[in-house]
Amino acid sequence: MAWFAAFCKWGARAVFFALIIIQCIVLAGYPATYRNNSRWYALATSFAPALIVWFSLIASNAKLRRLFYVWDLYIIALISNIAIVFLVVGDSLDKNKLLGPNALKLVLCITPLLLLLLLHNADDSDQTDEHRELVSKLSYQMAIDLFDAVDMIDIVLEEIEHDFGIPNEFGAVMIVLACFSLMLSIWQLAENKLRRGETKIRFRNAFFRNVVEILLVNLPFLVIRGVVFFKYGNNESIFMAKNVIAIILSVLEIRHIYVSR
Repeated sequence: MAWFAAFCKWGARAVFFALIIIQCIVLAGYPATYRNNSRWYALATSFAPALIVWFSLIASNAKLRRLFYVWDLYIIALISNIAIVFLVVGDSLDKNKLLGPNALKLVLCITPLLLLLLLHNADDSDQTDEHRELVSKLSYQMAIDLFDAVDMIDIVLEEIEHDFGIPNEFGAVMIVLACFSLMLSIWQLAENKLRRGETKIRFRNAFFRNVVEILLVNLPFLVIRGVVFFKYGNNESIFMAKNVIAIILSVLEIRHIYVSR
């Protein structure tokens, strides 16, 4: 069955490459299309550092801890592209165009899938039981958080499409907080220390990351969704529940870190 395992591994890598290429071209296509200037497609090269590092790793030795660097470079490029799309295109997004709000939602939903594929790109020799447990934990936690950030951006896109009456300034705050939430995924990976098949938590990093995630992500997300739900009639109850659960889990994690130290 070694051939099947190799097929799955390289198949996952091919899908990862294809999805990231689709995402970077589509995101660059928004300013290029709405500003009628093909030079904006050069934005797609912002994902090149992540792809170059990824190629070099899978060609040699794709250790799990080194794949974290690929995610760091990817997130920086993604946030830059999201910011440019909203700054350059903004309210001009047209639901009747191919590159409209729905296409943007779809292409951003690729992000959690890219994370899952990347974390499972590590070489088999690097897959100890501890590493596999860490990958499963990160896959679950981070994928949910990424969808949470994408949903926050989706609120802004739905406002553009349906006009619930949400002020533009309020929408800008949502985009900034969503991008900050995406940036926190870099911190979440960095708090894991991997060496010789063992995994350890950098307790100080984990402690402060959980505090920041409560105060600057999940609590603001909960308040914003509450305002959007009760004042503007946009039902966000599912992710409101997610934010409450995330706050509780972060508090329990902080307590566990405090007790263990």
